Amino acid sequence: MQHREEGKKLSKYITTPIYYVNGEAHIGHAYTTFIADSKTRYEKLKGEDTYFLTGTDEHGQKIEESAQKSGKPTNQFADEISATFKNLWDEFGICYDKFIRTTDEDHKIGVQKAFETMYAKGDIYKDFYEGNYCVSCETFFPETQLIDGEFCPDCGRSTSIIKEESYFFRLSKYENRLLEHYAANPDFILPRSRANEVINFVKGGLRDLSVTRTSF
Repeated sequence: MQHREEGKKLSKYITTPIYYVNGEAHIGHAYTTFIADSKTRYEKLKGEDTYFLTGTDEHGQKIEESAQKSGKPTNQFADEISATFKNLWDEFGICYDKFIRTTDEDHKIGVQKAFETMYAKGDIYKDFYEGNYCVSCETFFPETQLIDGEFCPDCGRSTSIIKEESYFFRLSKYENRLLEHYAANPDFILPRSRANEVINFVKGGLRDLSVTRTSF
């Protein structure tokens, strides 16, 4: 992500995925972190104002289930797994500017402010969602995307049919605005070889997105 304020040098923001703490770090986590670290070092060598974030996501049903299997309280389990990520990155000399945890107080305040701002604009609303839910991916999938009508297309695990009240983000509202932005800024989608794929996906129609569950 790049940002330039008028009269100031270009700033760059680099982040890894914020890793789930349902299990310890593995080679896939290391791979993405090394890439982000290398990119950050390269940008800083060029003299760019660059900020590098990594950290752990400690919310979700699958983390609660992993903690239960370990026989530990959820908070203790999350603390221990998050520490293994941070210690590993420190051991490898990863040059992050901040290691964030979604249980950090400043993160909670930021999320609440963003949610309240979107709610006030009418971009967040409450409704019911019914569909096939994958606990591991924490995602609802339409039946057309399932493998053999049951299994998650991302992780291959079995899904469950759930109906529950959720808060939705009004993503459909931004379909035309996104397409106009892509047309006016041809270098916005990188690599450019993926531009048509992204544009055609948006043209296919954006559905409002369930962003937070109310059942737990």
